[in-house]
Amino acid sequence: MARQQTTISKPVELHGSALFSGKEVTVNLLPAEADTGYMFRRIDLPDSPVVPTGVEALSEGYRCTALSWNDVEVNAVEHLLSACAGLRVDNLMIELDASELPAMGGCPLQFAEALQEAGIEEQSAERPTLQLQETISIPRGEATIVALPQEDEFTISYVLDFDEGYHPTEVFTMRLDPEIYMAELAPARTFGLEDDYEQFQKLSIGGGVTDENAFLLCRDGAIKRPLSGEPATLRFPDEAVRHKVVDLLGDLALLKVDLQARIMAIRSGHELNTALTRRLHQLLEEGVGREEYLDVQEIRRVLPHRYPFLMVDRVLRIEGESRIVAVKNCSINEPYFQGHYPDYPILPGVLQLEAMAQTAGLLLLRKLEHTGKVCLLVGMKNVKLRRPVEPGDQLILEVEAMRVRSRSAHVRARGSVDGELACEAEMSFMVVEASAI
Repeated sequence: MARQQTTISKPVELHGSALFSGKEVTVNLLPAEADTGYMFRRIDLPDSPVVPTGVEALSEGYRCTALSWNDVEVNAVEHLLSACAGLRVDNLMIELDASELPAMGGCPLQFAEALQEAGIEEQSAERPTLQLQETISIPRGEATIVALPQEDEFTISYVLDFDEGYHPTEVFTMRLDPEIYMAELAPARTFGLEDDYEQFQKLSIGGGVTDENAFLLCRDGAIKRPLSGEPATLRFPDEAVRHKVVDLLGDLALLKVDLQARIMAIRSGHELNTALTRRLHQLLEEGVGREEYLDVQEIRRVLPHRYPFLMVDRVLRIEGESRIVAVKNCSINEPYFQGHYPDYPILPGVLQLEAMAQTAGLLLLRKLEHTGKVCLLVGMKNVKLRRPVEPGDQLILEVEAMRVRSRSAHVRARGSVDGELACEAEMSFMVVEASAI
């Protein structure tokens, strides 16, 4: 049964050192509108560019999950996303002043406590669900990850099988539930093998590792603190495998749906986790999620526009034939920002209107997909530009079909940034034969 989407009730701020770089980082968690998902805003860069969270932004990270969008990177996102998934927080704007999230104790606990402190509130839109219908298996060397159909709940089983001499095999199974997550998973810290930490030191990374936020598994079977080398006290006898489940849950959060399935993983890491996430995302595109999500490739199949004039990056939801919600991510790299008030770059108002018109086109053209007809914009009225749209903003585009007839269509469109109305208009379209243009 579908549930309502959620966000947090108020902003909350966190401070800490990044695990790999050792740099001090400030993170602000902010409420976000329904269907936004998780968005990272790099406030340390000019114009505060936004990096979306999804498989389309996945990048190659070193021992972590990394995102990249328009050459802007955010690293080590898995613990925060795991906390969001564990507590069922679906929409969040995350501002940070560095390229890597802070370690925050090497586990999701402080992130999860911050989300609880901010308060979790329901929103009006339903959370999309993917109920798996077939078994998916992805082997890679000695590692394997499998997703199996399962009705009405989501469970993860993980088998952590170490190299000889390191540690006994560990197995952990859990059902996703906020109370279980806080008690059984959130406190589980990151760890490394003795050989891994030696490699960290050679590469001069791991500057944020402390004796409290990580532990080392040694070849002689000992468990040590990474800096002092003293014996480490574990929070759980099987803390290592629990942290692997933490990471897997964070990587699956990139799907931005509630998953009804049973996941079984053996020796899986971020690379294999995200391979499964990509495969599940394919299923969403091929079937269950098509009416609720379109990525840029699907948009290109519907609209004739191409860069730099394609003004819609992602469709979040389509409600039958009457309503559509989409996103335009505004990046400083886009050419019109270079010449349109370059000392104070803003998205031209006519392009805001174009973005709304293209969103309307996506809604109307799907209805006309097999008719050989297209929609041409022929008029606008009640046009209002309420606030500037700047580089780094995420423009949420909403279009409602007011009237669709055989030769004409009329829609109401609006765009908003951070919940504040930016632009609105009523638009009229003429339906013509494709061969006529």
